[in-house]
Amino acid sequence: MTAMAESEHLVRVCPVGELAPGNVKRVDVDPPIAVYNIDGSFYATADWCTHDRSSLADEGFIDNGQIECGWHFAKFCVRTGAVTAPPAVQPLATYSVQVIDDVVYVDVTG
Repeated sequence: MTAMAESEHLVRVCPVGELAPGNVKRVDVDPPIAVYNIDGSFYATADWCTHDRSSLADEGFIDNGQIECGWHFAKFCVRTGAVTAPPAVQPLATYSVQVIDDVVYVDVTG
């Protein structure tokens, strides 16, 4: 592991091969984070929908770079956290993602 991966702010998500393109994985930190693989690039947002706190990783659907909430169908851009469809009006927090030695890490500092 490199010194970069040893930072207290980086949380190990999984090996690159365990998060296939078009999938999302929940990271159980406080608050939870959703990590996405969109066409081989990794992104991370807050896991809870800003409309009604449902888990986007557990109950959402990824389509064309967006995550759709499984409860009330709000949509967010995975890359920016921006709302792309109501009923949500607040964007999702986003987090930096790094791949180090074929392992995905998320920077929990935002």
